[in-house]
Amino acid sequence: MIPQEDRDETPGAPRKTPQMGATRTPLHLVFQACIAVLIGIGIVSLLSEVAPAQLALAGVLVAVVAWVVEHGFNLPPANSKPGARVRMILQMVSLVGFTMAISPLLTLLEA
Repeated sequence: MIPQEDRDETPGAPRKTPQMGATRTPLHLVFQACIAVLIGIGIVSLLSEVAPAQLALAGVLVAVVAWVVEHGFNLPPANSKPGARVRMILQMVSLVGFTMAISPLLTLLEA
């Protein structure tokens, strides 16, 4: 047992100081987010002749469907390889839908 006067103010193990270049966000998640945003921007540019309101509605519907599938169906456990893959795909689809929903708003802000 450590004497009272030798203890730190905070209970538990001391925190490690982060190393140079260390990040708290895993880089594979950042990579997946970048890919999903690029796919969303690509879809929006391909559907440029569609009305912005319809494009935003389609993006919202894609995000809602991805959410319903993720929460409404029995998926494999998240800590298994198939479950992790399914959840990664659903997260990417949801981010693509979000990008599709937000991009018409960005064009309105530029005008």
